[in-house]
Amino acid sequence: MFVLSSPVMAEVVFPVSIPQECVELANREGVPTVIENKYQAAKAKLKLYRLSNRDALVRDCKQAVERQKAMMQEASAGSTPARYSHR
Repeated sequence: MFVLSSPVMAEVVFPVSIPQECVELANREGVPTVIENKYQAAKAKLKLYRLSNRDALVRDCKQAVERQKAMMQEASAGSTPARYSHR
């Protein structure tokens, strides 16, 4: 259920825990609560986005994943070293 966008996925250090809001859904759908590698992340992403948004657990999980992605992107943007031009 943990979703990673491509630029962020390249910087993720596995294993990664899924958001707490996704645990019940992950257990129900047979998805691990700790994602061990990019392959598991891709499978979880595909499974999550195939599930119906009419399900409250799916909606809550998708929102939590989007928040987590945003936090990861902000953190990676903040850790990127600034480039200085030398004249």
